[in-house]
Amino acid sequence: MNNKKQYEKAYALFLESHLACRNGERRDRLKRGHLYAEKTFCEHVWWPLQENFDHLHPEYEVLDWRSQRYFCDFVWIKSDTKIAIEIKGYGAHVQDMDRRKFCNELNRETFLTAMGF
Repeated sequence: MNNKKQYEKAYALFLESHLACRNGERRDRLKRGHLYAEKTFCEHVWWPLQENFDHLHPEYEVLDWRSQRYFCDFVWIKSDTKIAIEIKGYGAHVQDMDRRKFCNELNRETFLTAMGF
């Protein structure tokens, strides 16, 4: 099996496994939040480096001290290591951003850093 077919099979299993163990908003978020940029990251960055999706969690939910939900595009967790990976698209993160949204994004990133990501 060539690498492209291996990737496609592994990617399909990766998404299916995460969808199967989620419900409610967490499941819906994965369905509507994992789009072109995230798929492109998986295919052209993650897969060539790792050739697996072990320990990678798409649309990973983190609750802050106010029980506000944050969803990271991806989080890689292995042992005591947690790495948040954000795919920053131009439209959602730059073009449509005002001061309030920019401030919220900085607060979110600061919170994730404080939580050990």
